[in-house]
Amino acid sequence: MSASLRGHQGQIKFLQDGQDQQFVAIKKLTMNQDSTFMKSYYVGQAVPEGDQAIEGWSGNIECEVKDAGIDLFIDALTTNNLNGIGVSDYSVISTENYADGTNQSYGYFDMQFKMSKDQSGLQEKMTKRLDFQAMQRLPLNT
Repeated sequence: MSASLRGHQGQIKFLQDGQDQQFVAIKKLTMNQDSTFMKSYYVGQAVPEGDQAIEGWSGNIECEVKDAGIDLFIDALTTNNLNGIGVSDYSVISTENYADGTNQSYGYFDMQFKMSKDQSGLQEKMTKRLDFQAMQRLPLNT
């Protein structure tokens, strides 16, 4: 039986126009396939037919605040969006490194982001979260 992966056995890169944004304090990545299930019911048919609409991907990253990197990233994104010019291309590369020495990477493309922040008392670390959606996922090393 293969060993299960732990967080340090994967890498995440957030790219803006192909340049790594180097978010170094990522605590957690959540990635979800967006899809809608549908059922069609027909007269005289006891069991419905199923179907599915594939709608891309969504998720978020949670980071501890170490510097202004995430704020600068979201400020540039917002400014470009409001100006309507020079909108950057955003993508994510997620890699899993397996115990047998192999790995698998996926690229997520045509992405949009929004930010939120949590700030509590003395015992809690300040965190920022980037929620995102991606329209496409492609394997990078098959």
